[in-house]
Amino acid sequence: MREALQSDLNITSSSSQFPTATLNLALNRAYTKAGSLFDWTSLEDSQTTSTAVDQEYYEYPDDWRPDSMWRLTVDGNLYGEEPDGSPMVFSDYLLWKAENKNSTDKKWATQWRRYFIHPTPTKIGSDNITIWGYKNVEELVNDDDTTIFSYNLPECNEAVVLEAVAILKKKGEALEAGQMFSAESKATLLLAFNQIKRNKSKYEKTQPFFYVPDYYGSTNSKKQNTGNF
Repeated sequence: MREALQSDLNITSSSSQFPTATLNLALNRAYTKAGSLFDWTSLEDSQTTSTAVDQEYYEYPDDWRPDSMWRLTVDGNLYGEEPDGSPMVFSDYLLWKAENKNSTDKKWATQWRRYFIHPTPTKIGSDNITIWGYKNVEELVNDDDTTIFSYNLPECNEAVVLEAVAILKKKGEALEAGQMFSAESKATLLLAFNQIKRNKSKYEKTQPFFYVPDYYGSTNSKKQNTGNF
């Protein structure tokens, strides 16, 4: 990636205007932008922590993006809204909790870099909370470090290089050229992410937007529901 950046800038490795440290900094800045632009599947993460007595809220892992949690279980039980376990909006969660103080319904909400669970735990657990969310990309430090795109989305590495060019061309007469490189970079990343979404849609189960119980359904002799709501 550094060699590609040098080629695009038409410089050599001994350039005094763009020394290696400057190129590395630009590549890391560009990589951070690319990694935060979308919820890349390769950045999905799962971690565990433990319940504490009467503790309602817990902190995100240090390297996770704010408000990125999408699933939570406690003692193996899925918390959240039917049918997919999604969190409540934080303000709705506070209102619901105030109106349902004695409820045993398993609810949760996320707020920036904290998440809240209800009912409040009554025991000290041992890695009994499992959470899913999105982490940040890791800084590139060594020459043999790879990005999240290196083995499967090489065009996104090219987009990182283009964004790094844009960063280094951002001043003076090169400003317009930098904007062009940045736009091309974002377009490449968008095409790649849309392709990922299309591929995932082929095998992801379609969940109904609302969970509607069949309150008025009748049953036959085999206890099978034969009615409709």
